[in-house]
Amino acid sequence: MRASLSRLGGAVLVVGAALGIVVDVGLSVTPSNRPTTNPTVIALGWAGMVVGLLLILALPVLISRLAVGSRLLSVIGFAGLVMAFATYFLILGLERAVDEPYLVTHHVDVSHGPPLGMLVVLLAGGFARIVGGVVFGIAALRAGAVSRVAARLIIASSVIFASGLIPHIPEFVDVVSGVMLLVGLGICGLQLLGVWAPVDSGTHAPQPDTNMGAAV
Repeated sequence: MRASLSRLGGAVLVVGAALGIVVDVGLSVTPSNRPTTNPTVIALGWAGMVVGLLLILALPVLISRLAVGSRLLSVIGFAGLVMAFATYFLILGLERAVDEPYLVTHHVDVSHGPPLGMLVVLLAGGFARIVGGVVFGIAALRAGAVSRVAARLIIASSVIFASGLIPHIPEFVDVVSGVMLLVGLGICGLQLLGVWAPVDSGTHAPQPDTNMGAAV
């Protein structure tokens, strides 16, 4: 039962990560920085909500693997990533798919930009993504239960995302960090499926005692 649940979680994680990469790249090449009725942006908004749900549903299976190293770090990382996915996939996806088309079709003045509440949500989600990604990656490295490649990608994605907060840094940095995070999670999903073999986690099998002089 546990093995089946692990494989199911891995499959959901892989599908969510792959679809998330499509959404991130699609939004980067489609004008979506202002309210629009563009059907591509609307479709990507709906797809983003699906991605958020898939990732949030699959994360507990992955977290159960990491808790053996540090339960506290795993919980903090899990909470941060859930908040980030809820913000950047669910909330922004809903805004692109439903809210913005409604405002545009009803000729509502949106020239003043997003409301203050949305800015607060985005800031909270960004902070959660930075902290959650770094802590999650550290927990993964300590547990040795997933690939070190995936753990380092997740940590690096959070660092790159944080650098995007610096003025005059291009928005392309956000896309790169998002893709790196999703690739790292996708690798974890493949490992849960048994497709991706874990790299050396720093733990080695015990060696037989070669001190023959100790034997009597």
